[in-house]
Amino acid sequence: MKIETQKTENHEVTFEVTVTAEEFQPYKQQAARKMAAQAKIPGFRPGKAPYQVIERMYGNDAIAQEALDLYLEKEYGKMIDEAGIEPGGMGNLNKVDAFDPPAFTVTIPLAPTVDLGDYREIRETYEEPVVSDEDFEKTIEDIRASYATAEPSEDPVADGDQVNALFEIKRKDIDPETGTDVLLKEMPYDFRVGSDDNDRGWPVRNYTKNLLGAKAGDVVKTEHTYGDDAPVDNLKDAEVTFITTVQSVKKMVKPEVDEEFVKNFGEFESVEAFNEDVRKRLKTAKENEYLNGYVEKLTDALVKGATITYAPAALESEVQEMYNNFKQRLQQQGVDLEMYYKVQKTDAEKFLNENIRPDAENQLKRRLAIQEFARLEKIRLDFEKFKGILEDMRNAAGYEYAKAKTKRAKDAILNNVTDRAMNQAFSDSIFDRLIAIGKGENPEIEPVKADPADGEVKDVAVDSNEVLDAKE
Repeated sequence: MKIETQKTENHEVTFEVTVTAEEFQPYKQQAARKMAAQAKIPGFRPGKAPYQVIERMYGNDAIAQEALDLYLEKEYGKMIDEAGIEPGGMGNLNKVDAFDPPAFTVTIPLAPTVDLGDYREIRETYEEPVVSDEDFEKTIEDIRASYATAEPSEDPVADGDQVNALFEIKRKDIDPETGTDVLLKEMPYDFRVGSDDNDRGWPVRNYTKNLLGAKAGDVVKTEHTYGDDAPVDNLKDAEVTFITTVQSVKKMVKPEVDEEFVKNFGEFESVEAFNEDVRKRLKTAKENEYLNGYVEKLTDALVKGATITYAPAALESEVQEMYNNFKQRLQQQGVDLEMYYKVQKTDAEKFLNENIRPDAENQLKRRLAIQEFARLEKIRLDFEKFKGILEDMRNAAGYEYAKAKTKRAKDAILNNVTDRAMNQAFSDSIFDRLIAIGKGENPEIEPVKADPADGEVKDVAVDSNEVLDAKE
């Protein structure tokens, strides 16, 4: 076997392989035996027909093609070892110049390489999150609002009120397809004034502001011209009138925060104790939110300062996995993929290239950078933290575990919880180190500890492939 190796600009290696007839003959014999075992040949037991009979039945080319598959199956690993490369995935047989004896070209993606540069010089200002009085008061108001009750009111509509109405939509012209100006027939609808200040506002964002000041019996007409925000294509550029007939108005009455009310949230001795708990939880939530954003900035800086090289196959694998996950989420939500493309005014190819591929490339670079960071910093699993996380996750999975009817199902739950806890603990260790570096603390890299029992180094690192997922 003669091999000529050449590296490409795509972080791949091509092998131009030439095999001699003598080297290839045993594989042809093996291929013939395999073909004989799969065929019914008169006068011979399965697998016992001689080579010449198989050659007359199927031809030399068929035997040679089967033999090439067998050759690659056995010799592929040897070719990689002899070339001294670290593959990043399975190779592709992209050219066959001859089958007997074989002369072919194999392209093999190399394992990604990552150079983080002076990553320990990364700095990001850290500001301790503070819970302001405004934050606290808004949280209390949100809690009160979640327990509010609707009471009939004769006052004009105000922010936060619930409006029971009849609602319809008409076009300013006649739709040539339907022959009518009615887009939506009059139907009962409940509006919560002020709750539609987002992209999901119906019929358009902030529509309920038009109802402010109205009373029961009033008819509110609002004109609107749809643009690119039209929910369906035939409404684009359409001029419409929203007609809302107010039937009743209800005020949302919030409860007072007293000792009776706080009992809904636990055994609090007083309102003051409840308020203190709210502040504590709010501070924890703000710290977690801030830390997540802080880690995002540090990770972006890590990737920006790194030189990351990978073969196209690595990115394509990432794209396919992300796309499959996306399709699975749509399926779980009961959304048809083709209908999704239609609503988003796109198609499969455009969606892959404009939406999936950029995110997949960013995700791939971030994961590779984090993996290399963990390797260089010699990050190891903190078993004490792991045990704590594992206990919390097991407690959270207690109901699901109790419902499991078989030992196999129970073991699967425990294994899943253990894997998640291990990834979370390892993820926390990585990002704790990254945060320390970002703050300028630059902790020393601890050497891998030796087991005093036998003096051998014990590497207890966990695979970091799921670190970013665990962090989220």
